[in-house]
Amino acid sequence: MKKCLNIFKGAAAIALHFAHGGLLAVGVMVSVFVCVRVADAGLTPRMLPVLPELSLLANTESGPEALPASFETPAEHDGGVHLTAQQKQVVENLSRRFRVADAAVSQYVTYAYAAAEQYRIDPLLIIALISVESAFNPTAESIWGAQGLTQVIPRFHPEKLALFGPSASLLDPKVSIFVGAQVLREYIRATGSVEGGLQRYVGSIEDPDQIYSNKVLNEHRRLSALVSAHTQTAELAI
Repeated sequence: MKKCLNIFKGAAAIALHFAHGGLLAVGVMVSVFVCVRVADAGLTPRMLPVLPELSLLANTESGPEALPASFETPAEHDGGVHLTAQQKQVVENLSRRFRVADAAVSQYVTYAYAAAEQYRIDPLLIIALISVESAFNPTAESIWGAQGLTQVIPRFHPEKLALFGPSASLLDPKVSIFVGAQVLREYIRATGSVEGGLQRYVGSIEDPDQIYSNKVLNEHRRLSALVSAHTQTAELAI
């Protein structure tokens, strides 16, 4: 009788052991199921998305920015130059002022607006810089080695120029405008101000009078006033 009782106790212990293991396994399964459902419901902490502004800063500091996949302006895509009424006003003014053909200035303005969109700069600031740097002469070269419409020195920005291919030249108006726009945006962010960025662009960051930046910004204000006046006239006509 005692032997039977011992056998019964042993069997009960084994059964309890497996029962406990089974409950534990069930508990683990339930816990996993609950965690999955909670995560799916969006209740678990998630990583915060990187803000666009911070991504932009990181790209600027880590190296050259990628160009649009096709690198075509809308005008080039459909085979012609199509400007807005405001852009036409700017082109006509610049063409008369610098005695450059409308067709050429139209193309430069198209590139300036495309580069401004790519690098998040006021297009009129890019146009103002070109006005001061080269007076819209795409083959301009300085004694310091600066080239093209935006007068960038190629040896200082080889990584930016390389984005356009091994044979890219700053004497190509589109290359000059896109590289110049990127350099300017980078310098503005590095110095913390448009004035500082412009002074660094011309290599005169220590100038207390900021002669160069004042010159470019005065041209920018002139172009802005021209565009504003045209907009007001168009609204009155409507």
